[in-house]
Amino acid sequence: AKGRHVSDLFPHVVKNVLTKNNELKKLVYVYLVRYAEEEQDLALLSISAFQKALKDPNQLIRASALRVLSSIRVSVIVPIMMLSIKESSSDMSPFVRKTAAHAIPKLYSLDESQKESLIEVIEKLLKDKTTLVAGSAVMAFELVCPERTDLIHKNYRKLCNLMVDVDEWGQVAVINMLTRYARSQFLDPNTHVDAGDAAFYTESESEEEEEESDDEEDSDEDTEKKKKKKKKKPYSMDQDHRLLLRCTKPLLQSRNSAVVMAVCQLYFHLAPVGEISMVIKPMLRLLHSHREVQTVVLTNIATLSLKYRGLFEPYIKSFFIHSHDPTHIRNLKLEILTNVSTESSVSTILREFQTYVSSPE
Repeated sequence: AKGRHVSDLFPHVVKNVLTKNNELKKLVYVYLVRYAEEEQDLALLSISAFQKALKDPNQLIRASALRVLSSIRVSVIVPIMMLSIKESSSDMSPFVRKTAAHAIPKLYSLDESQKESLIEVIEKLLKDKTTLVAGSAVMAFELVCPERTDLIHKNYRKLCNLMVDVDEWGQVAVINMLTRYARSQFLDPNTHVDAGDAAFYTESESEEEEEESDDEEDSDEDTEKKKKKKKKKPYSMDQDHRLLLRCTKPLLQSRNSAVVMAVCQLYFHLAPVGEISMVIKPMLRLLHSHREVQTVVLTNIATLSLKYRGLFEPYIKSFFIHSHDPTHIRNLKLEILTNVSTESSVSTILREFQTYVSSPE
């Protein structure tokens, strides 16, 4: 707790792994997780004790033993780690399964040749219906095999429905993964909006239609084809696409700024233009948070304001500079005010700029 380096005590602490006192054993495992990588040779002497602890009736002891095993960065024990992860992924306790998911990236970074075996474990963990496991399983998926979108297909709806109940940092991982997944699987609603006489087909198709209309000797079959082409179907959002937007909307009220920003990013890429406005107030709420958070939020707003200028115009006063704002935040606010300025708001912004010019700061 005082930040002292106590690796010299490793030989004495490691002797206590066989203690029958569960509370003491938990403390020993916490110590070993911290120093196992530095004292690998001594840690290897206790491998048998860790393997035995994986069968302990106490779920916390089983999870801690797996955590220590995965912290020993020695290629010799890769087979033991692989077997332990496989067994733990089928454990009755969701806490142990969650720990197994955390151990997967550690083993993968130690030996990438185990990728195929680890993917099998990840596939099993992605099917888990427990909220405690979902976020960790997605994290493991993103670090080991992010290209295997086929593993997400069958679990997509389940992940959407579980998202609200997953822990906050798990929510961030799930939202970011589903954003990437949805962008590759669904149509962009803003590219395929039916805008009356907007070109819904390619130029080559429209040219073919004109040639067919000029040809008076078209057969009945060609006429039917021409009628089918002329029927322009309006864009209809996929039900799974809508499910993702609906399940992430409540998370805009999250107390975790990272979750809110992840949802804002998802709406920016996947929501229709008419629905993007609902992320504005949650983003403005984060401007009352710490300066580090303000910087991230203002940077994202600056990007949004370039594409959707009108969304922020009613809230220009939120970007006025305060005397206590640091330089980088002032610069971001000035950039945003410049981006959102229109004929109706330019006079208000210019008056504000005049006060900045006359300010001694």
